[in-house]
Amino acid sequence: MMTNLNYITSKSVSPHNRVRHMNISDQGACLNIQRRAFPKLKSYTDFAKEFRKDHSIYLVTYSEQCQAQVHQKIKLSNYLCECSTNAANVSGFIGSWRVADQIQIIDFVVAPEFRRSGIGWLLLASLIEHAGSFRSKLVTLEVRASNDAAINLYKKFGFEICGRRKSYYSNKTEDAILMNLELES
Repeated sequence: MMTNLNYITSKSVSPHNRVRHMNISDQGACLNIQRRAFPKLKSYTDFAKEFRKDHSIYLVTYSEQCQAQVHQKIKLSNYLCECSTNAANVSGFIGSWRVADQIQIIDFVVAPEFRRSGIGWLLLASLIEHAGSFRSKLVTLEVRASNDAAINLYKKFGFEICGRRKSYYSNKTEDAILMNLELES
């Protein structure tokens, strides 16, 4: 099934939330979000290493209200915003790798206090829009089988289940669900 980008960009999200490319000053805030969301993980993302990869794409959400306080110019392109902001204001992030004509989502975390507020939706919509700008044909991901909220979000965007990895996660008791989204050319 191909995704309909008109649906993706029509969702109502708080007008103060924005998405921009992650920068090096965001790594502490993103690591903190990851630790709070997954306190039992044995290792966390090495953002400095990810920044050095040409094929990495990381986006963060932030509140524009903070941006107004620091009086910096904003340059908007749909949901994507290229600007500096207070890293403490970051509410979530999504990370992916560009591989040939595909985008593989490798990190997707929203701070626990911002869940169910449209932040995840905004990040995913922005990454899919970004994938289209690279003429990507497919977006792939894996998600814990027990993460119903994430699975439902992905299905709303048109992702389809395409496989399962048995006992994939570190405790070896939970499967990963594999999902794909075909993009329109």
